Amino acid sequence: MTVMSANSVYDLLQRVLKEPTPDDLWHLHPHLLALDSPAAPPARELARMFFCYLSCVRSKLTSKQYSSLAAVLAAGSLSVLAVEDVIEALRSSQQNVLYNMLAGGLAAMLEMFATVQHVKAWETEFMSVHEEAVWGMYTAFWQLSGEMQPDLDTAERHALIDRLLAPARNRDTDGMIRMALLIQLFQWMLAIRIAPLLPLMQPVGAAE
Repeated sequence: MTVMSANSVYDLLQRVLKEPTPDDLWHLHPHLLALDSPAAPPARELARMFFCYLSCVRSKLTSKQYSSLAAVLAAGSLSVLAVEDVIEALRSSQQNVLYNMLAGGLAAMLEMFATVQHVKAWETEFMSVHEEAVWGMYTAFWQLSGEMQPDLDTAERHALIDRLLAPARNRDTDGMIRMALLIQLFQWMLAIRIAPLLPLMQPVGAAE
């Protein structure tokens, strides 16, 4: 019988943080379902949203367009960082990572995407898909911020998250750039949610 262990989950997470595909998120799903931890449901919901968004993107883009999107993603920070370093940073100090993101670190990185040369396309077709993803990401960041920064007042929390999501929420931002921004946000959020769960992962049996 083939057995998938925590090491397999780590390999899946590595791929999701570098070259995310719906298939890898599909294979990650049962590992998250098997966890009996209060921290598991938010990770499962985030993986679900990410899977749905990537599936929609992949279904609507041509191979050439999808390759262009991959090239834009390659300019992002997660694609050039060692995944081991990302996970270790999240394990050791999630609160500091979240603070740096909300204080502008990730927002500044996301704005960097605007300098990437690209071809305008698919704006109208993807508008509702982007809006739904941004709505979900706002909720996810709000919940995580509430857990890690409970003393932050509502106005400041709203302002920080609004700033973080502003480039992805801007309707004047090119469709490809919005996709890259949202995918990068999903990658970071999923990494934050899964990092503390990795030690709890139990083997999941597969078909013989």
